[in-house]
Amino acid sequence: MSTAKLIVVITAMLSIAVNVFLIRKIWHHDDQPVIRTVITDAPVVMRTNGGLLEVSTITSPEHFESTKDHTILGIPVGSTVTTLRVPATYRYHIELAPEWKILLRDKTFVVVAPAVKASLPVAIDTAKLEAQSFGVWSLFTGHGQIDLLQRSITQALADKANSPAYIQMQRESARATVKEFVAKWLITQEQWKSVSGYPIKVFFSDEPIQALGSIPPPFVAAP
Repeated sequence: MSTAKLIVVITAMLSIAVNVFLIRKIWHHDDQPVIRTVITDAPVVMRTNGGLLEVSTITSPEHFESTKDHTILGIPVGSTVTTLRVPATYRYHIELAPEWKILLRDKTFVVVAPAVKASLPVAIDTAKLEAQSFGVWSLFTGHGQIDLLQRSITQALADKANSPAYIQMQRESARATVKEFVAKWLITQEQWKSVSGYPIKVFFSDEPIQALGSIPPPFVAAP
């Protein structure tokens, strides 16, 4: 190769290196991606066996998406869009330590159980996790955006588990589990045997006042 051609090749390589360096220096990474989550399919509610702290589960295929806008010298140059799909299992439990109110009225047991709580962190099936990133710059930014999105979903799932909608969604399954728990354990104790056939109504301490207000007074403590 002649000296002139060698100089041209070296000059071109230096130019490419300088351009890559400048793009990395002026690329704005301060803005956090905007993350939104939706339920792609209807969740399935399934209650667990009575007698356990765990009273219900909700399984749901979750979909997360983030968008990262890029600029060079303040000029928009495209976005990186990242999506993540993963099956999640929301589990709910009741603490058995707090005192439960078990009352007898008109041959019916009325139970006011502690509020149901979400078991955190929410479990995800990592074997079925699907993630992808696309956009004009995804070749350079995709892996980083996927990692960022994966780190963000723990809190997003926790917020959803504690949301009023999900607490309400599992409530009737939890109520059925608590009813089984009371029937199989509490009223089978010696002091309850003579009235163990009475029906049971279950309420939770965090239910709306109109629900708790439907319990007929006065109460008579069970023997």
